[in-house]
Amino acid sequence: MKFKKMAALAASVLLTLGISTQQAVAEEATKTKYPVILAHGMAGWDSLLGIDYFGDEWGTFALDGCSLLEINGCNDWVPGDQKAEAFQVTSFGSSELRGTQLADQVETYMAAQGVQYINLVGHSQGGFDIRKAAHVLKARKGYVVVKDLISLSSPHRGSPYAQKIMNKYARNGDQFCWSMPWDGSSGNDPCAVLIANVADYLYDGLNSISGQTARNNIIEGGLQLIYNDYDPNDGKITGAKAFNQNYNLTSANGTPIAARIGSLITAQDDGNLMPLLSALGAIIGFNADGDGYCVDDCDNDGAAGAGDGSTYDMDDDGLVGINSQQIGTRLGYNEDDWKCAWYGCWNPLDNLFSVSSTGYVSNVNTPSSVQMTSHDGKISQDHLDVTGLGPDTFDEMEFYASISQYIAAGGN
Repeated sequence: MKFKKMAALAASVLLTLGISTQQAVAEEATKTKYPVILAHGMAGWDSLLGIDYFGDEWGTFALDGCSLLEINGCNDWVPGDQKAEAFQVTSFGSSELRGTQLADQVETYMAAQGVQYINLVGHSQGGFDIRKAAHVLKARKGYVVVKDLISLSSPHRGSPYAQKIMNKYARNGDQFCWSMPWDGSSGNDPCAVLIANVADYLYDGLNSISGQTARNNIIEGGLQLIYNDYDPNDGKITGAKAFNQNYNLTSANGTPIAARIGSLITAQDDGNLMPLLSALGAIIGFNADGDGYCVDDCDNDGAAGAGDGSTYDMDDDGLVGINSQQIGTRLGYNEDDWKCAWYGCWNPLDNLFSVSSTGYVSNVNTPSSVQMTSHDGKISQDHLDVTGLGPDTFDEMEFYASISQYIAAGGN
């Protein structure tokens, strides 16, 4: 049985005995004023074979609150009437494409729910997508639609792994499962076709796309996560730097794209990375140095920054360095411990807080040295732990309830 349901039962017993229950029941997140929309990262989904991208290891959606007496298949940290959704966009593709798809779905959802405002939370590339969506919604509606915009583990200034993979497998044609020539065709590599088919399947809930389009989208997605324009001779400008110039935290007239903008930073030591991420690093022969300062990609690794010379100091989450992740206010995550009194023990809801030491990143392409190198407020989890992929000991359900509580506490 869920702890909070047992706590409620215990509280009723204490009330019957005339004993105060002021702190006898674990906290529950406050319902947000406006719905919360979660945006997945590259290769992500909303719900696949019964498993939610944002959830626990059992596939339960992280913001599916429990109704009265409901025990299983819900998050008992979240009120039963909390409005929240996770939307599916194309699993692979640029954030120009994905962000517009997200905006379309959000706009339809807002009309159905009869609301004028929304909160957006994006993981990994989803952090790009929510910025694009916020710009689109503001332009369409004529006002700031997004109240809270929060990115999680997002490579806003690029990921060195994206460039490494593009160099090694996509462009040079190494025969490691994924061998896609630069023109986007599959050649004779059956694994490229497999990846395209997987992308097509993940995206099928929204639109059916051809294998050729899926392969091209994989390339576009990879280019999105490299800081600078990858190929100056291909007739197009790609990369996070150009995207940030077009979709910064303010519109062209200088007004913000959201009432509040924040980011959650993740980093993990190599020994505790999920096996999938450890295997990726071993296969491509790379370990990121993710906490050195430089406003551009000064070591040409695909991400802004230069590294501090050490790759083993918890400066990345297995895919993204800490120097790439902050936009707006850096948010820390406090995992509150169990508390006990004479009448019993309870588990307070964890909480988010603003990290004052790193200040506010207003221009995504020009963070300060502190904002690119500070480890303050980082969450000691890898890139995938925070989405519910496990097994691990991280409590994803309480984590997302804490995000919801932060939004509610801000009046949103």
